Amino acid sequence: PSQTVELSCCPSRLRMDLSQMAQHLPPGMKMPSEDHMKKAMEDVTHMSEALKPLPEDPNRTIPVNEVLLALATAPCMCRIIPADVPSKISELEEAMRAEKVDMDWVDKASGAARNHAIAMLWQINRQRAALKEKDADLDGPTAQHASVAVQLATKLLVQAQMYLPQYRWVHAILAVARTSALIANQLWSPDELEAQVLMAKILKGEGLRRPKLRLEAFCEPKEVMAGAQLSVKVALLRHHAGIDGDEPPPASSQDGIYEAYWLYVEGLKDEPKTPNSLLSAQPMVVKDLNAQTVEPSQPCGFTAPDKAGTYRLAVHVLSTSVTGVDLAFECSFDVVEDDVPALDGDDDPPPLR
Repeated sequence: PSQTVELSCCPSRLRMDLSQMAQHLPPGMKMPSEDHMKKAMEDVTHMSEALKPLPEDPNRTIPVNEVLLALATAPCMCRIIPADVPSKISELEEAMRAEKVDMDWVDKASGAARNHAIAMLWQINRQRAALKEKDADLDGPTAQHASVAVQLATKLLVQAQMYLPQYRWVHAILAVARTSALIANQLWSPDELEAQVLMAKILKGEGLRRPKLRLEAFCEPKEVMAGAQLSVKVALLRHHAGIDGDEPPPASSQDGIYEAYWLYVEGLKDEPKTPNSLLSAQPMVVKDLNAQTVEPSQPCGFTAPDKAGTYRLAVHVLSTSVTGVDLAFECSFDVVEDDVPALDGDDDPPPLR
C-alpha cells in the first residue's frame, strides 16, 4: 500500500516585512503605505479563509463558483464600490437567469456583496451571443459596476496566487488558477463550445494558436533510500508548435514570453481527511513558438521520507491566462530500506595498535 508520510519541501518565502520589501523595489517606485498593506492583507486573509480545506473533505475539487463568491464578498469590493451605486443589477440578473446561467451561489451573499457578485458574473457572461445585445445597451453606472468588479477580482486573484502557496493548499491554488483564466478572458466556461470558440478567437487576435498539450512526468530515481534526494522530471509537449505566417507575432511581455503555464506538484495522501500538500510551484514559459517541449526552469526536487513504501504524486499544469489548460499526471516513487546489516558490537574489529 502507498504511504502518506509528509514529504519535505522548501517553498520560497512569499512574505517579506516592509523593510525587506523596500530593498527589492525598482528605482523610483514608492513603498506602499502601511495602511495599503494592511488592507491588502485583509483581502488575502479573507480569500484564504474562504478557500481553506474542509475538515470533512479536504481534497475535494473547489468549484469556480466558490472562488467567485469569495471574490464578491472580499473587503475591497465593499470598500471601493459604493453600496448605493445606481446600477441596474436586477436587469442583469433577470437576463442571465433567462439564459440558464448558474446563479444559485449568488444567493449565499447578501446586500452589496450580492450585487457585486451579479455584476462580476455578468462581466464574464456578457460575450454569450444571447447577452451581447443587452450588454451593448447597458447604462454607464451598470457597465462601470461590472467592469470595476472584474478589475478588483483580477487584483484579488493575483494576490491569492502569491499568498496561498505558503499554506500548501493544493486545491485552493488550482481553483484560483482556473478562475483566473476565466476572469482574464471574461469567459464563463472552459468547456462550453461557444466559450471555446471565443477563446480561440482571442488567441488568434494575438497571433497565437490554441494550446494542444500533453503532460508527462516521472520520478528520478524511481527507487530511493530514505532521506536521499529525488526529483520529478516534467515535460509539456506542445502539439500546436509553430507559427502562422512568415514571422512570429510580437510577444505579449517584455521578456519575450508567448505562453506561460503554472506547474504544481501535489503529494497525495491515502487518508481521506488528511489534506494533500503542495510540494512545488513554478512557472513554465514558452519564448519560442516552434518549441516542441517545455520543461521547468528549476528542478522539482525534495527529500525522500524516512519511512519505506510507495509514495504517489500528482503533477498539475494550468494556465491562468488561457481557459481549458488543466492537465494532471500521476507518478510515484519507492522509498527502500538500507539492506546493509548494522555491525554487532561483538563483531567490531579490534582496535589498531
